[in-house]
Amino acid sequence: MITPYFESQTTLVRSAGDEPQRDHVYIYGLELKGDGEIALRLRPEHRHQHAEASLAIRVDESNWVRTGAEYLGGQHLISTVATRGRTDWSLFPVDTESDEIWLRLIRSGDTITVAHADDGVDYTTIASTYLPGGVPAMAGIASTRPVAETFWDAGLDLDIDLD
Repeated sequence: MITPYFESQTTLVRSAGDEPQRDHVYIYGLELKGDGEIALRLRPEHRHQHAEASLAIRVDESNWVRTGAEYLGGQHLISTVATRGRTDWSLFPVDTESDEIWLRLIRSGDTITVAHADDGVDYTTIASTYLPGGVPAMAGIASTRPVAETFWDAGLDLDIDLD
């Protein structure tokens, strides 16, 4: 079981059209004051389209990146949502026989790199996006649900490295 460094209910605002949408999520992790990396091994339950747990780096409610696993149209996908006032959403197909997916977010200056692996070793970069650097950010697991035993069924390992 993962022991979070902090638990914070927060808001992520996304805007892909004329109306901004607010997602109220819980983030479990720590403050990332500079560069660093967060990684998560998860076993998606796929009871619905959106994953139970994802990784997030949040500067404020309008500047954040979140990545997680989804199951859509019979296919495993890595979903990445990057918001800097306006939202970009991308999907990357995952061709794996494994029940587990490893995700990683790397913050280096003002760049966030998104990667995934089937084995936790050989990561493939699937996205690179801008997020303001040099300012503190919350980094960790994001979920729309508060902690309960079933929450941790999907998220197996959380690793946060700071520079």
